Amino acid sequence: MIPTLIEFGPLPVRSFGLMVALALFAGAVRLAISFKRYGLDARLAERYVTAAGVSGLIGARLWYIGENWSEVRHDLLGAIFSSAGFTFYGGFIIGSLVVLYMARRDSTDIGKFCDSLGPCLALGYAIGRLGCQLSGDGDYGIATSGFWGMSYATGIVPTPPGVMVYPTPLFESAISLVVLWILSKVEVSPSVLTGRFQRFGLYLVLISLERVCVEGFRVNPVVAWGLSEAQIIAIALITLGGALILKGGGHKPVAG
Repeated sequence: MIPTLIEFGPLPVRSFGLMVALALFAGAVRLAISFKRYGLDARLAERYVTAAGVSGLIGARLWYIGENWSEVRHDLLGAIFSSAGFTFYGGFIIGSLVVLYMARRDSTDIGKFCDSLGPCLALGYAIGRLGCQLSGDGDYGIATSGFWGMSYATGIVPTPPGVMVYPTPLFESAISLVVLWILSKVEVSPSVLTGRFQRFGLYLVLISLERVCVEGFRVNPVVAWGLSEAQIIAIALITLGGALILKGGGHKPVAG
C-alpha cells in the first residue's frame, strides 16, 4: 500500500486525496456529458460535483464518527482530521441533499437531473475506491487463503503481519465500472427506462446490490437480521430504486 505518494517538504501528497481529486474531475466531465444528453446546462456540472464532493466527504466523516463514537470520542480532533475513516452512505446522503437543494435553486429539472447522475456517481465511486485500496484505510475484507488475498500491512489501518484479506476496494471498483457501462448503455437508449427517475432508480438498485454482496466479505458488525448497517441501508435503497423504476413507467423519454 502507498498511503503517501510523495512529500514536498512538510506537505505530503496522500494517495487517497489524489484519487478523490481525480474522481471529482472525472465525475464532473462525465456529468457534463449526461447533462448535454438530457438538455441541461453542462456548465453546472462542475459546480454540482464540487459541492457534492466536499459535502459528501464531510458527511462520510461525520457518519463514521457517529458510528464509532465510543472509539473516537477521546481523540475527536484526530478522528476528524485523520486520512482514514469514511462511511459511504453518510457521504451519499449529505451530498445528495446538497446538490438537490442546488438543483432546485437553479430551477434545474429534478427528474432529468437525477437520471443523469448515475454514470457520474458510478465512475466517481470506482476511482474513489482505488484511493481506499492505495491508502489501505481499513475498507478491506476478511481474511482469506485464496490466491486473490492481499496484505495491507503498510496501510493506514494495517493488517497483521502475514495475514491476507479480500481486496474489497478492488472488487467495488471493478463492479462500479460494470455499473457505469450498463448505465451508459441505458442512457443513450431511446426506449429503455425512459420515464422520469427510472434511470436513477436503476443506479440505486445496481450500486446497492454491489454493496450488499461486497459487505459479505468485510469485517463489519451485524446490526439486525444478520446484516450490517451498510447492507440494511443498501436494501432500503434497492427498494427505493425499484419503486422509482416501477412508478416511472409510461412517461415520455427524458433523453435526446
